[in-house]
Amino acid sequence: MVLPMRHLLARAIAAPHTRGSWHYQHLRVHCRSSSSTSAKALTTKFDVSAQQLSASGQSYRVVFGANAAADHLGAIARASGIRKMLVVRDKDAGAASRTQYVEFLLLQAGIPCFQYTLKRDCPTLEGINDGYATAQRVGANGVLAFGGGNTMDMTRAIALMMTNGGDAASYVKDGGANDCEPAAPHIILPTINGSGAEISTQVLVLDEDAEAKQLLVESPITAEAVIIDPMLSLSVPLKPTVQGALTALGQCIESFLSGCEDQATEMLALQGIEVIASAFAQPLVQGKMNLKNVGMRERFALGSLFSGIAANSSGYGCAHSIAVAMGGISDLPHAQVATGFLPFVFDKYAQLADENEGDEFFDALRAKLESVNDRLTAASGFQGASVSAWIRYVSTRFDLPNTSTLELDEGLVKGIVERSVQRQDETIAHREEGPILESDDIRAIVEAAIVVASEQTKND
Repeated sequence: MVLPMRHLLARAIAAPHTRGSWHYQHLRVHCRSSSSTSAKALTTKFDVSAQQLSASGQSYRVVFGANAAADHLGAIARASGIRKMLVVRDKDAGAASRTQYVEFLLLQAGIPCFQYTLKRDCPTLEGINDGYATAQRVGANGVLAFGGGNTMDMTRAIALMMTNGGDAASYVKDGGANDCEPAAPHIILPTINGSGAEISTQVLVLDEDAEAKQLLVESPITAEAVIIDPMLSLSVPLKPTVQGALTALGQCIESFLSGCEDQATEMLALQGIEVIASAFAQPLVQGKMNLKNVGMRERFALGSLFSGIAANSSGYGCAHSIAVAMGGISDLPHAQVATGFLPFVFDKYAQLADENEGDEFFDALRAKLESVNDRLTAASGFQGASVSAWIRYVSTRFDLPNTSTLELDEGLVKGIVERSVQRQDETIAHREEGPILESDDIRAIVEAAIVVASEQTKND
């Protein structure tokens, strides 16, 4: 294997950001078991402005804690100058009733709102145009994302178009290199944890003609705030809960392996690993998960936030990039795809470390993998032979779907690999270092995880 020049250089760790380090120490979560269903069991609350948790991964205010929505949503909306809110919600059967809660909170603050339901599970160019037209029609001057990552992408896109106008397709056709005005005021209020989309500044949109998810614009889209209330995730079913947690865990691990831009953010990635693993301690012993355990929900919510901050700093890793690439050709949820590929991704990291033993970079990679495995063991009480073995065990314990039933032809596999590489490259463009896993590695991961249909198979 020919090593790129970046692999021959040891990465220097940047000096920690003072304010971020201070907040990391004071926000450290104690990993303890709890089966309480009461909001009183939640111990973590904070309200921090941009960059206080991370100089390189936190672009806007974060409010965290039980009842944070009730305590802060109205005040933040009023302070942002929002007079009428478009509330973007998910399209599942329970979304309408859930959204009545934030409608009530906004009306208490004197802010009328109009609910907008996603038409698809992910934003499309047509859907963004429809959402923007709806905002214009109802006279909204602010947007609230209330749901999962797709509501957040849609909210950012609508907010951007509210101040810049035009057609969604024109942004993508310009390659995302638009000179845009700042987006209209918008707030992020997640109801499910996973990929850390709540702290992102990007919009991924499905271009149905190209069968690919693409960036709407390259410039960051910055929210007024993200309000994270763990109580809002209590109704999320088992499989999406576990898949979201493992997706966040995988992002924290990949960010740690790649390295974040500052030490404080790297510490958040490590804390995310420990917080998420600790939440699995009781469920792994019992073989079941108490979905009303608010302490567990708090840890998953923190892990998701930390994973998003870390990924903003390090760039997104391979599992995320494959899931985004798959999103162009499949309606499978992002977290389900990412979770299915995670064991194969970490198999490849370990393989590269073994194959390049004696190389400074890959010896450091091996040490990091061992450190992660030790942290998973200490926090969860389960010792796997490797990081991938730990993830496989959790996935099997909770009967998560895997990738073994996926069968794709060669053309689709090639497209997934190319788009995965593109996604990795665009998220690390701000860094000097390239990704650890390159095109050939991603190809090997995909081939190991799925069935690649031959011409004979397709003909049969």
